[in-house]
Amino acid sequence: MNLNSLLTRSVLATAFALSLPTFAMAQARTAAPAAAPASKAQAAIEQAAKDGKYTFLMFYKTTDAASNAMSATLKEALSEKSEQAVVTYVQVGNPAEQALVTKYDVSRAPMPMIVSLAPNGAMTGMFAQKVTAEKLGDAFVTPTMMFAMKNLQENKLVLVTVQGSAKAPAPVAIKDFQSDPHFKDRIVTISMTAADPQEAKLVGQLQIDPKTKVTHTALLAPPGVMVGKFDAVASKDEIAAALAKAGKCCDDPNCKHHQAPPRTATQPPATRR
Repeated sequence: MNLNSLLTRSVLATAFALSLPTFAMAQARTAAPAAAPASKAQAAIEQAAKDGKYTFLMFYKTTDAASNAMSATLKEALSEKSEQAVVTYVQVGNPAEQALVTKYDVSRAPMPMIVSLAPNGAMTGMFAQKVTAEKLGDAFVTPTMMFAMKNLQENKLVLVTVQGSAKAPAPVAIKDFQSDPHFKDRIVTISMTAADPQEAKLVGQLQIDPKTKVTHTALLAPPGVMVGKFDAVASKDEIAAALAKAGKCCDDPNCKHHQAPPRTATQPPATRR
């Protein structure tokens, strides 16, 4: 609604109230909606994000042996990470927390359950009923992983450039993807260096030598699939073909990357059985 429309409605409402003050006041009292209960957990998430911290949400139905055990493990695992994370508890039956219960779809999940959130809102872990300190530690991810997870959860493709020690221009495929109408709104890019100690976990997962001199490009697709790892000279078409082969391209029947390769003389037609 634009500003003029709002002003017009305000003027009309004022005129009506002046002509029928008693009726208008009565209507205002009966029509005013009840204020939604405040969510303490949501406030904790927002504050943690401002502070650059992770939030560990522990959802539970009742205070029982299982929830007490999970809470104890959580507190112990994060006891030395107070500068990195906060813990907040969410009783799934609390009316004030229904927005979070719905958002993370935990109303019917086995309880208790922990959901870990990075400062940017990316969900980095979900642990049901039992958890170990090691698993909770894995919920802390690298800056590039955090960025990638957030975008993957928003159903976007992520192209990660891993720079080696030798200076090199950005892979040509990056600009080509960004200018392609088919991909530009559904792909995001990020660059990191292989030797960055903060990215050691991701570099290891990508199976890249942190001492490498060359540049690599990795393509990630929702929900968290590594489509492939490519060298710096790989073209957009090569990467897009790998995406289509992995079934992660699109549903557009006219997409050239989504087409089956034409049969040749050495490819006989399939026979029915």
